[in-house]
Amino acid sequence: MRTSKQSSRIPFAIAAFATIVSATARAEYRCNAQALPEEKRACELVKQGPDALRMFIDRTRAIYGLYFYDYVTDADWDRWDAARQGGEAQSKVAIRQDDGSAVGWPTK
Repeated sequence: MRTSKQSSRIPFAIAAFATIVSATARAEYRCNAQALPEEKRACELVKQGPDALRMFIDRTRAIYGLYFYDYVTDADWDRWDAARQGGEAQSKVAIRQDDGSAVGWPTK
């Protein structure tokens, strides 16, 4: 029995819709209900600053697939901006050249 083209497109449309819905549902603040150790670690690193959180997320991207903005609130952004303006925040990430070699570390 042959199916029409329209009926064969319906499962594809449902799968595409489910993918989009699940991707948008993932963008939520995750520090209120920490279930996994890596999420607890990410929430701890938010208190240290954006560089520490970004480094952890980048370093463990292939393992956990964490998303930076799931762990940051507006209050965190305000705190980081205030610290940066006050001269208290220093980047701890090495500046790298195109070949990947470290140029230097910022000092306080």
